[in-house]
Amino acid sequence: MAKRILYTFLFVVGVVFSFTFKSDEKSNTQMINNIVVQFEGTNGNGNNLWLDNFSIGTRVSNDLAIYGFSLKDKNYLLPGVTSTVVSPVVTILNVGYSTSTATTITMTDQTSYTSTKSVSSISSGQTVQVTFDPITFNLNTTKNIKVYLNWASDQNKNNDTLTQPTTYHTGVNRRVLFEAHTSTTCGPCASQNPYLDAFIQQRFDSVVAIKYHVWWPSPGDPMYDSNRAQQRVRTHYNSISAVPTLTIDGVHNQVSGYSTLSNLLTPYNNRRAIPSPISISVTDTRLPGDTIKATINLQVVAPLSTYSNYRLRVAAIERKVTYASPPGSNGETIFYDVFRRMYPSVDGMSINYTPGNYTIEVKYKRAPYWVDSMMYTAVFVQDEYTHEVINCAKARNYYLDNIKLPKITESDINPCTTPFNNSSPFNVTGGIQVETMENAVPPAEWTLINMDSNYTFWRYIYSAVNGPSFGGSRSVRINWYSYVENVGTVDILRSKVYNNVNLNDTIKFDWAYARRPGYDNDKLVVKVSTDGGSTFPYIIFNRQGSNLATAPDNSSSFVPTSGQWGTFAVSINNALISIRPISVEVPDKFELAQNYPNPFNPTTNIKFSIAKQGKVTLIIYDLTGREIETLINQHLEPGSYEYILNAQNYSSGIYFYKLQTEFYTDTKKMVIVK
Repeated sequence: MAKRILYTFLFVVGVVFSFTFKSDEKSNTQMINNIVVQFEGTNGNGNNLWLDNFSIGTRVSNDLAIYGFSLKDKNYLLPGVTSTVVSPVVTILNVGYSTSTATTITMTDQTSYTSTKSVSSISSGQTVQVTFDPITFNLNTTKNIKVYLNWASDQNKNNDTLTQPTTYHTGVNRRVLFEAHTSTTCGPCASQNPYLDAFIQQRFDSVVAIKYHVWWPSPGDPMYDSNRAQQRVRTHYNSISAVPTLTIDGVHNQVSGYSTLSNLLTPYNNRRAIPSPISISVTDTRLPGDTIKATINLQVVAPLSTYSNYRLRVAAIERKVTYASPPGSNGETIFYDVFRRMYPSVDGMSINYTPGNYTIEVKYKRAPYWVDSMMYTAVFVQDEYTHEVINCAKARNYYLDNIKLPKITESDINPCTTPFNNSSPFNVTGGIQVETMENAVPPAEWTLINMDSNYTFWRYIYSAVNGPSFGGSRSVRINWYSYVENVGTVDILRSKVYNNVNLNDTIKFDWAYARRPGYDNDKLVVKVSTDGGSTFPYIIFNRQGSNLATAPDNSSSFVPTSGQWGTFAVSINNALISIRPISVEVPDKFELAQNYPNPFNPTTNIKFSIAKQGKVTLIIYDLTGREIETLINQHLEPGSYEYILNAQNYSSGIYFYKLQTEFYTDTKKMVIVK
């Protein structure tokens, strides 16, 4: 069961904020550094939660931003190649409210190369891509790339420029990781898999194959049942909602269509042509007690990108699993490269980024039902930000038998459900900063944290669904609907650090949720840190069950339509509300205390107790009954709270503060003396 969490609040005035202030000389407005926003999701196995279009800053009418760049800081060439010519691509996002007029954008290496391109008008919230003239990069020579917009009407120049030192290093040839998703109850899988297996067999030295078995169509799959948790993690990590689907190096999804050679050969050749900065090999040794020792040799041959988060994953694979009779409904009895387990977990392990040679040993027990002669270890290094597989290897260099290919009909090609895929992210700092969730999860420089050592839900970019604040075609789905095994787990998506944030700026995001009848424990809490993520004392969003819902109850897996989203926005000034417990027990009654001190100038404490969860408002009125300010207007859990009101902008006089919930209302008088 999910644990019930109690939150108590203390609202603190600006004079005691612990973050760093920076003065904006133009506006005399205080600026804040080290802002981090954290999304905490608690799984109640209810329904899907969707997030999209996170932004921090002030949105103005005319504002174009550089949002993406096709080159990384570290790039790689094949051995023997000393130079390359590329045509860089820059993505521009209109973060303003108005459609932009035509302008230009310039790229320079700040020495001999300059390219200026025209940019047509861009609708609010939309993106365009601009391809620049070819530029030559020589091996191990850094170019200081600078890209800048030239729109005179732009009201926010902070996000108009990108600078990035860019270098090409010598890499190595890569193998290609084929992660296939299949099921013994999927009809098209039975006819399509032999074509995939034959393709892998013909390129056995250069392809590392892993077959994950999924839990649909029902009634299930014995290979999935043997390791449900890890099969689910990799299925969701690869954004799979249809079988058969092949994920190639983590960045390309081929849905069915294996019988068409180009569907496999083209992405295979494309990936083979991209050099890797890491060389990998693995050797298996049988030890007493059914133990397999995998000795992994990892060589970092070139500097790794500082914008990456590489993890080494180690998987036990069974080359061929044979059943006397079909274990499912599609007639298959032979299965190749079957995934068994990852070690030490599906999260993998960190690697050393410093160029050099490294040896890693992983020991694991062979399960009784694994055929020893068929077992081998597969390893791969993957970037958690983009999901791109950098390189891979396996401890088996021979296949078993030739594969007979069946005839294909149209019904054999159609997948079981509708698929989606993902691509790679880029963020640029300055001004209003936007993460449209169009790319991988987590976005660049964001972080995933799992509080119970199981795997996080926040790895799911879903196509054809988009929140209302910015244009696009994708968003993040947290699949609580399917996570039966992990009820009560808390998973965290943490933003990067934002600096030079104006107190009057806004934190904003879109979300969508439909309650699943009878399931009320799904929960989303959003917190803010002002010390770079060391602590998160400020809660800006805290909703659960029906209070989280933006759409009617739905007993099926929820996918929102355009009218089923909510948008949350709060000013930084109001968000920075210090929260700390002042009681460890749930109150047995509602209560609003008299403010203290009273009279006061300019601050006073307002304490109150909430006995039942629900929406709470705390509003200030003047002597005539006119509403002056809403201090609280949000869902609160049972607990004791304290709000320290800063009334420096109020005039002297008598005021009233009113606490109202569904179950309780009370009003008290306070006096300001200046």
